[in-house]
This record gives sequence, C-alpha cells and structure tokens, in this order.
Amino acid sequence: MKAADLGLIQVLGSPTLSPDGHCAVVSVERADLATDRYLADLWRVPVDGAEPSRITSGELDREPRWSPDGRWLAFTRSVPGSGPQLHLLPHDGGTPRVLTSHPLGVSSPQWSPDSTAIAYVARVPEPGRYVAPIAQTASSEPPRRITGLRYREDGIGYVLDRPKQVFTVAVADGAVTQHTTEAADHDGPAWSPDGTRLAFVAARHADRDTVPARDVFVRDLGERRTTVVTRTDLRASHPAFSADGDQVYFLGTETGGELNETYFNPTSLWVTALGGAEPAPATRLTDPDTTDLVPQPLTVTGTGVLALVGRRGAVDLVQVAPDGAVADVVAGPTHVLGYDVRDGLVVAAVASDTEAGELHAVTPDGSRRLTSFGAPLAAAGPLSRMHEVSGTAADGYPVHGWVLRPEGDGPFPVVLAVHGGPFRAFGWRLLDQAQACVDAGYVVVMGNPRGSSGYGAEHGRAVRHAFGDVDVQDLTALVDLAVDDFAGDPDRVGVIGASYGGFMAAWLAARSDRFASAIVDRATVEWNDADIDDDVDYTHLYIGTDPEVQRLKSPLTYAEDVAIPVLVVVAEQDLRCPPAQGRRFFSALHRAGKRTELLSFPGASHMFHDSGLPRHRQARLDAIIAWFDETLKPGGNGRSDAG
Repeated sequence: MKAADLGLIQVLGSPTLSPDGHCAVVSVERADLATDRYLADLWRVPVDGAEPSRITSGELDREPRWSPDGRWLAFTRSVPGSGPQLHLLPHDGGTPRVLTSHPLGVSSPQWSPDSTAIAYVARVPEPGRYVAPIAQTASSEPPRRITGLRYREDGIGYVLDRPKQVFTVAVADGAVTQHTTEAADHDGPAWSPDGTRLAFVAARHADRDTVPARDVFVRDLGERRTTVVTRTDLRASHPAFSADGDQVYFLGTETGGELNETYFNPTSLWVTALGGAEPAPATRLTDPDTTDLVPQPLTVTGTGVLALVGRRGAVDLVQVAPDGAVADVVAGPTHVLGYDVRDGLVVAAVASDTEAGELHAVTPDGSRRLTSFGAPLAAAGPLSRMHEVSGTAADGYPVHGWVLRPEGDGPFPVVLAVHGGPFRAFGWRLLDQAQACVDAGYVVVMGNPRGSSGYGAEHGRAVRHAFGDVDVQDLTALVDLAVDDFAGDPDRVGVIGASYGGFMAAWLAARSDRFASAIVDRATVEWNDADIDDDVDYTHLYIGTDPEVQRLKSPLTYAEDVAIPVLVVVAEQDLRCPPAQGRRFFSALHRAGKRTELLSFPGASHMFHDSGLPRHRQARLDAIIAWFDETLKPGGNGRSDAG
C-alpha cells in the first residue's frame, strides 16, 4: 500500500451481540483524506453468514451496545464541533434519539441489567473553561493554579480542571444523574447483576501524584454511598462483578511503591470480595511471569472470565478459570481487537498482518469469518505478509520479530523499525508504515527486543538501566537475520522509531556504525530534561537518577559523532516527548554540520501517527519514503555527505 491508501483502511471497534445471538453490530472507522476527518459507520452483521448492512452513515459512530432486552442499540456519535454524545436507536431502525448533551462528550456506555438506564463517563469542566461563550478561546481563559504533578495528558491537554465523572441516564425520560464528584478521573463503570450498584476505578488517595495506584470503588445507587474495595496497592482498571455480585474482578498492575513501575509490570487478573468493613486483600488469578493481559473490558461467564492477553506479538482471547487456569478461545497469529459473547457464541473483531480487522463468529466447532471490510485496500494492491523470525543476540539472549520483504531478487535496502514504550510490542497487525515501506522497495525489520511486553515480566524489566545496551544487541541481531535470509543489503540499512523508538533511532545514529540513515520521530534525546512527560518516574526507572549516567545515555551528548543523515520529526502538541527535545537534536546536528532536516507537525499530539489528522498521517508516510529514497537508494546522498 501507499500513503494515499490510508483512507482505504477500515478499522473495527469492539462488536456487540444482540440478545438473541442472531446478529452483531460493529463500528467500522476510516480516515477521510478529502475532508481530513474520521468517519465511522455502524454495521449490522448476521452471524449466519448473510450479507452485512450499514445502519448509520456519515458521522463518527462508535461504541455500540445492545440493550439486554434487545429493544435498543446505544452508541456514541460525534459530529464536527462537538464531543461524542450518547444516542439511542430502535432495534428495527429509525432515527436515533440523543440522550446526552455534555459539553466535552461521553464514553464507555454500559446498559443496566433491566435495560432502563445506561451508565457512562463524561468529563466535567470547571466553570469558565472549555465551553463557549464563557471561554471563547483557550488563550482567554483564566490562569491555572497547579499543585500536583499529574495535570496533563497527551492528546487531551489539561485534565485537572475537567475530571472524568460517572453518570447514568434514564432511557424513558432522559434524566441524568451524576454519581461521582471528586477531583479525580473515574473510569470503567460496570453494573452489578441486580442493577443496584456500580463499580468503577479512580485514584482518590491523597498522595496520588507520587503513588500511581488506582482503586476499585463500588457505588450503592439506592443508599448513594461509595465504598473503596481495594487497598491502594495496585493500578486497577476494568472492573466486573461476579455472577452472584459478591466479588469484583478487575485488571491490575503492581505499582512498585512510589516509583511508577506500571511502566513495565505485566497486567494480571485480580478478584476481591465485597461486604467487609475494610477492603479485603485482592487475589491474583494469573501469573505475571507468563500472562500479560491487555487493558480491555472483562466479561464474566458461567465458567470464568474472558480477557485479552498479549503473547509474543499476538493478542489472544482467553478464559481464566476461578483457579487461574488459562484456556484459549481465539488464538493464533492474529490480534483480537474486541469481542462479545452470548450463550457460548463469541463474535470477535480480529486483525492480522494483512487485514485491519474482520468480524468472526467463534463456537466450539470453529471460527467463521463474517465480513470483508478489507476488500477495498486489498484491491488497491498487494499487501506484504509478515515472516516470523527468531535468532540469538550477541550475549546469547533469544530474539523474536518479523521481516517483510518486497517482491524480486534484491539486494534491497533495509529499514529497522523500533516500537515505542519500550513496554509495548509489534505483532500480528497490519501496519501502514511497514506496508508503505515494503511497497517502496524496502525490507522491513520489526522486533520486540528486551523491554517489550508479551514475553513475561523478566523480559519487560531487562532493559531497566540498560537502554542502548541489551536492546541494541537484540535489534542488531534482527537486522543480521534480514540481511542474511531476506536479501537485505548490509550497506544500506536505515532505522526509524517513535517515542522510545525515536530515542533508539537517535542512539543508533550516534553510537552504531551499522546504519546509513535515520528517522528520529517524537523522541527523547536528553534524559535530564525535567519536562519529559511532566514527571520523572520514567527517567528514574529506566535510566536512573545519576545526572552523569543520564548525560551518558542521552543521544544529544553524541550529536557531533553522528555520521549519517537524520530526519527529525516532532509533534507540536506532544506532551509525552516534548517537541523541544527533537528541535534540540536537530539544532545540535545542524550546528555540527551534519545532514539533517526537521519535520514539525502543527497541533499534533504524541499519537498522531495513529489518530491524528488524516492528511498529517499521509504526509508523515510520504516523508518517510522520500527520506529513505534520498539516503538509502542509488543516486541518493547518504553517509558520504554527512558530517
């Protein structure tokens, strides 16, 4: 695929099954390059294999949820100039009814068991902010008085003056009730089986700036009383009541005390009992050394809890039994995006290396594909398969990753892609950047070096205080595999990465002689900069507190040693890796007489390559191909012109 094909990628949300199990509804989203916005339609998909039908069109419709009685379909709809609001559509079609009017929009709708109300989350701005006509523009708002460390989030901006709160809305008359008011974000509302209580998570403890825990709370709707049910020792998310309502399951990550070790600790399934005078100790059901769950909603069944798990680049759907035994439900070289279950029937949105997502019906007898949303992209041109590879690093550690190869005999220039995090992972999912590079004639190498998720706790922690060391060994071993087994040219190897991957691209550009070109995208290049992510947990955990060590682990320190062309990419509203970091690296390279350029995206946040303006995403892909064409292909001016 080419950058211009971005608009052909159809991305599926999590499906919802009708109570009778006859059909599913799923949101199908695409980037519209012509209008520079996103559109998402709801599709009704029969599980018997009949043709799917579109039931909404032309807006941004997401998060569909069938009511338990089957009469209604709730979903969120965004229109230009407004945040998403909750809408209600009769099961047999018609005109949706708007249920909410929150100025900053709503999310996470959940039906009550009796279908009379919907719980959801909405940000509540303090008076005089964000909402016209009081606050016509951000520059006209009054100043903010900030007393804590965690007051902004990338892609959102300030959050201290617009916390998330939990609400319910009555379906009959649209009456809205707010159930939380504390100055903290509240997430993941879940109903008890009898509909009398709501569970949710929040960080309400006084020292939440330094202790990154998040507790599970239960709200008794009749008594209007909220109780904390965990002990502020885990970072909890996605609660779900047991079938009898006496326990709450939830996902949780150990925090590591005052330092935020949630950066690299696996996520486990926990359960805690309700009803005691004090919070009971939670019981961990899954082994963090072997099972790293994905932060997605849980589903309690009669025989266990359904959850998603990351495994060596795959995301599988599993069932966790009460004794902690894990059984596969949907597994393979795929990525499960979301699912729903009804009476033993599972409908799952599943992506792969050449499919952005299709809906599958899964029963004990097997799996059937129900949709073909990827047909327009497939028709535009061939998509490259990912070849799984394994090898050994210089110190004997096993490495794992993938190589994508163009058609033909080669040798081909090589592009090493490094993911962010580092406690993240590449895997079995269609990646537009990789496909565009292969289409342009490059062998693409992607791997999950030490520090990545999905390989157990020790693999994730192995890179702590070892940035630029063990991870470099793993990545260069994967480059060797691409050169030896996939017709890669050892003299024409480029590297690209964003976030942690951007650090790695800058580090390799300065400290390795294996590469002929680099793209340093939204990177941290100087660890003693206190503005990184507005807190110091990340730096202290991964690099350490010694200023000299921080200096020696900073690519900026070695800018004069760079001998290859470097394209630096920054997002001007990036709150994770501030654009000043990239600009500083570009300036140092430029002053040292190196070949370098700066590509700066206005208004873009850290994750703009996935969710930013469609035209920005296309421009970034075009720039990647153009840079590597100039510096790695014959006729370009690569290493010989640098420095």
